[in-house]
Amino acid sequence: MDIAEKPLLVAFDRDHLATLVSQLDVVDAVVGAPVAKQIMNGGIVGIEVPAAKLLEVATMLRDKVGFEMLTCVTGVDFVDHVQSLYHLRGIAQNWLLQVRVRLDADEPVVDSLYGIYPSANWLEREQYDLVGITYRGHPDLRRIMLDDDFEGHPLRRDFRMTPLTLHDRATTQVSAGRAIAGEQQEGQERGAPKRLGQGSQERLHPGKQTFGSAAVYLSTGQGVVEPTQKKPGKKK
Repeated sequence: MDIAEKPLLVAFDRDHLATLVSQLDVVDAVVGAPVAKQIMNGGIVGIEVPAAKLLEVATMLRDKVGFEMLTCVTGVDFVDHVQSLYHLRGIAQNWLLQVRVRLDADEPVVDSLYGIYPSANWLEREQYDLVGITYRGHPDLRRIMLDDDFEGHPLRRDFRMTPLTLHDRATTQVSAGRAIAGEQQEGQERGAPKRLGQGSQERLHPGKQTFGSAAVYLSTGQGVVEPTQKKPGKKK
């Protein structure tokens, strides 16, 4: 006998999502204007609220609508602006809500949700680290994935691993004499590539030991064979 249960698809039911949309009318009162509610793919309803009203809206969603869990915080760079996105889940009702906040591209700042959803602690730190969003009021806002001295934010569209440089035309587009003489390379700015360098010393990637000064053998002599010492496995 097949006792496997059928998957529960109520989260994708249109009537189920319509009920959530009707419950979100309370957000209009907090914002002071009608807020567009969009039924998205994957059984998600999305809304966009002003940054100044985020704390009030999040409190209302938790206390009045039943979104007791913040599961994800994401930052997206749209060039002309930055968005901070929050995914809230109502476990009892099987609801999933996406809240979007539009921020200034040059100085993206928004209030932290840590006081309402403690799970925002590490989630907001990740977006601060990778996207450069400042979450005002966060109790410990610092990088969580990259080194403290890392410069820039890797998920911003203007982030560059190495300096931009100008190059002459390819050698196939100049005369053979100039190509051999290297004239096409004269006067060009050269940028030394970094391997996720960032900081005063080169690293394979953040968190790994630095090359050279941090090597174990320089401080302990481990693995160093003296010139007069016979290497293992070698016969005279």
